[in-house]
Amino acid sequence: MATHDDNASESGRNGRKIALIVIAIAFIASATTAMLAFTASHRAREADAKALEADGSDLREMIADWRSIRIDAEKAAPEDRQPRVDRLITRINALSDWKPRTPCGQETRDRLRGVMEERARRLMRDEGAQGAGMPPTDEADILASAWRQCAAEPGRDVKN
Repeated sequence: MATHDDNASESGRNGRKIALIVIAIAFIASATTAMLAFTASHRAREADAKALEADGSDLREMIADWRSIRIDAEKAAPEDRQPRVDRLITRINALSDWKPRTPCGQETRDRLRGVMEERARRLMRDEGAQGAGMPPTDEADILASAWRQCAAEPGRDVKN
């Protein structure tokens, strides 16, 4: 009988060892999963920040180009304005063709396109820089407003 008790106590010790090994493996797996999730989240935030910065840079460049052409068109006499407005329309089309990297860039592009189209319509109607009614929103203000909104809602551009 003494042999039977030794086998039972050894079996109990082996069971505890196995349970401890299973718990250790589960802990290591859990810790590894948490580290991988943290790393992936960090990479996604970094990629989003870089993409957002690149979108902002592209849009600022487009606005600067647009603004110089727009000012030239606004200063032109009404009879000389059409070729300048055609250049503005070309810039609107280029903006429409631009592929944003983030949802924020896409929203901003769409808002800018609306403002630019309204400016071009005003110039075509011969309203010039002093158009009747409410003046259109400045393109740089649209960009600044959109980027403030993006900063207030961090992470919404991160793709899951």
